[in-house]
Amino acid sequence: MLVKQLMRKELITISPSATIHDAASKMKEQNVGSILVVDEGWKLKGILTDRDIALYVAADSKDPRSVHAYDIMTPDPITVDADADVDSALRIMNRANVRRLPVTENGKLAGILSSADLATEIKQEFSQFMGLEEVLAKHA
Repeated sequence: MLVKQLMRKELITISPSATIHDAASKMKEQNVGSILVVDEGWKLKGILTDRDIALYVAADSKDPRSVHAYDIMTPDPITVDADADVDSALRIMNRANVRRLPVTENGKLAGILSSADLATEIKQEFSQFMGLEEVLAKHA
């Protein structure tokens, strides 16, 4: 299976100059744990996660209205190509110790793949496998 078959294409984005308050509000509204930071030309500049906000804003008692995305985002995040196989994406995520991986296609931002997306797919494949095992066992 290819990354483009699992990635989410609905991208939640903010500009690097957006405040953390605005980013957190957007994340809450969209019910997501990360947001992609892009410039005016939709070039990926970074990724901002709920964990970043907790560790670098909330834990340090900073004002989320005065801290900007560029202050705490992970700049130049690792990406995966949309045509890569899912196993490759999983290895990249594991090596980099990340749960979200921006996806590019022809050098442009195309989607995002999360560990939750992968877990859902693995669970479905495992359930299908178990169902097949049950059918085979009944006919054996």
